[in-house]
Amino acid sequence: MKSKFILFVLPFLMMASCSVGYDVDMLKSDEPECIIVSALLNPAKPVQVELYRLQNDGNLYSYTALKGANVIIREEQKIIYDGVCEESMVKIDYFPLTNASYSIEVSFEGLKTVRAHTQVPPVITCTSSFHLGEYRGDFDYIIELNAFEIPPAEKIGMWVTSYEVCENDEEVQYNEMYTKNAFVDKTNSVAGMPVKNETVGSIYHNGFLRVKNKNLPFLDELVFTPNYVMDARLPQRNLVQTGIKVKVMTASPEYDQFCKSLYEQKSMIVYEGDISSIFFQPKTVYSNIENGLGIFAGVSEMNYVFDLPTRGY
Repeated sequence: MKSKFILFVLPFLMMASCSVGYDVDMLKSDEPECIIVSALLNPAKPVQVELYRLQNDGNLYSYTALKGANVIIREEQKIIYDGVCEESMVKIDYFPLTNASYSIEVSFEGLKTVRAHTQVPPVITCTSSFHLGEYRGDFDYIIELNAFEIPPAEKIGMWVTSYEVCENDEEVQYNEMYTKNAFVDKTNSVAGMPVKNETVGSIYHNGFLRVKNKNLPFLDELVFTPNYVMDARLPQRNLVQTGIKVKVMTASPEYDQFCKSLYEQKSMIVYEGDISSIFFQPKTVYSNIENGLGIFAGVSEMNYVFDLPTRGY
């Protein structure tokens, strides 16, 4: 039995580099050819925009790098880039500013001009701690985030991911994050698992913890246990874990919706021969690109790194 769509555990590839997240096999058959924009504005990183062209050949979609497009990027009313992008990527030695508004306009002969805008949100801060927990003789890492300071930004979301930090500063994302917190979104939760420890219980979340905007004012602490990494590099390189990194990301409304809808699209599984497949409609991935596809969004982040504790036994 062949799976048509594979379960997607968000690896935060989007969060790290904002590469194209659309599965072209899951687009509507009447989607017009258009420009795809992929940009994540982060105060910790220089501005970078990736450009692609969606192509349709007999209802079979593909996308290729778009070269030679005219691009205008504005910060508030100031133009920070205006020119022809000879390659498919615009790179500017300029760091986005927190609370600033940005807009982009991309034009290319034969395609509709696309536009988008966003604002870089202020960062969510918190205190953090890390200790060992024990359950039935097994030891787990328990991370506590407390005293959240939520900025008064409109409709932001909070995303939390965790990583094994290995020798040579290599990082590998944890695939599971156990928590009992009632304010964490259930979109990517998996119930009915064995109890990890008494502090976090038996429900884990695939890849990330998301707290939607309406729950942020009620969030006083977030306690979780990161668990399990699936990375073929580890046994081959014999990497030794030296610590744990936790990323707390403040997502603009655009990026919050994009990531949530992308996870929902990728996690749909339809099997050939399943009668329900005749009613299947792919989940639409959110896009704020006028006349096109993709995402142009702002984020801010805080990173907390912990050395592995010494086990007391």
